[in-house]
Amino acid sequence: MATTTLRHRFPLVARLFSLPSMAWILAATAFINRMGAMAKLFMAIYLRESLHLPLPTIGLLLAGYGAGTLVGAYGLGVLSDHVSPRRLAVACLCASGLGLLLLAQTSSVAWLAVFLFVGGVADAGYKPVVQRLIMEACEPLERPRAQSLHRVAINLGVAVGGFFGGMLAGWDYRYVFWADAATCFAAAAWLAYALARIALPVDAAATAKSTPSLDTPGASPYRDRVFLCLLLAALPLGMMYDQINGLYGAYLREHHGLSPAWVGWQHGINGLLVALCQLPLTAWSQRYGVRGPVIWGCALMVAGLGMLPWVSGLTGVLASTVIWTVGEMLWMPTLGVIIMHRAEGRRSGHYFGMQSAMWSTSTLLAPLVGSRLYAAWGGDALWYAVLLAGIPATAVLAWAVGRIEREARVV
Repeated sequence: MATTTLRHRFPLVARLFSLPSMAWILAATAFINRMGAMAKLFMAIYLRESLHLPLPTIGLLLAGYGAGTLVGAYGLGVLSDHVSPRRLAVACLCASGLGLLLLAQTSSVAWLAVFLFVGGVADAGYKPVVQRLIMEACEPLERPRAQSLHRVAINLGVAVGGFFGGMLAGWDYRYVFWADAATCFAAAAWLAYALARIALPVDAAATAKSTPSLDTPGASPYRDRVFLCLLLAALPLGMMYDQINGLYGAYLREHHGLSPAWVGWQHGINGLLVALCQLPLTAWSQRYGVRGPVIWGCALMVAGLGMLPWVSGLTGVLASTVIWTVGEMLWMPTLGVIIMHRAEGRRSGHYFGMQSAMWSTSTLLAPLVGSRLYAAWGGDALWYAVLLAGIPATAVLAWAVGRIEREARVV
């Protein structure tokens, strides 16, 4: 009787609690890990204000981190076809924590570059492994909810990390690195403990033994032209979004006069909005297929970032944050679900590796392009470029998603 009442009154909550244990374990891991995920948000400010490095050097260092994410995203995604994804996930979290501790102890540009590269490998390598674990544990109809639950956990953790990270940065930026490392180790310990207590899904074990060859028709992402077109279309939009984790904080400090605490709170507000609104927004947007949420999501993200030069003060920045956050919630999880369905029954490790490599390429290119624009023409030029490039990029991505929707009927 109680279950029937729950289903009728709170259908979304009832469906969430019906998800497999793996979805909840990964969501809890994401929350623990992201509670301390502050270092990347404050990295550009730390390098500029504490170590007094010039903008071109900061851009190169952040690009080095991006290069590491490219190697880790693709390499560990492919490796998950041959090595237990569970072990890879725990190892990535431990390596991330160690890298953060080392970053806090050096001011040498050379060592900063090394530790940022290694940290990028570990951070990005975790993502395709998680995607594979979700795909193997969940039925197709459960995956959108599992993806949304994971994003909620990530952003709820980011909200906590953003608020406290701003305060820690106001005292000493090294505290940010130490807190981030502590949550990485805590997440690794929890994940190892939880995974040891649930059995490997039968389908996952069978998949590991009978993964199709790359020569099998339709199995290889390298011959999947529609999939490759989708990744190429998403790349420039990913670069725009990655500015939030790069020079966005420095821009808010220099052009809008925000304190480190308020910079952190912008990330905290973003995470809190996703935590509160992602699940109902996903449930609402699913009735419109996949193309509509992608178009509106990209358009809102571009508009929210592109309005930064025209707003003033904290109120304007807050409005911008709300707009680009709604856009992020619409298009990013939708894209993930499309790729998950596309990868099923194929060389999924390669598919997820290439998907993560696309995001990592954006992480690599975004600081290189952004720092050059910022240094040459000022901070406002960065957001003007987002507007100019965002409109055609949104149109191309909408076309690619529509093509995939028609071919694979992903609704």
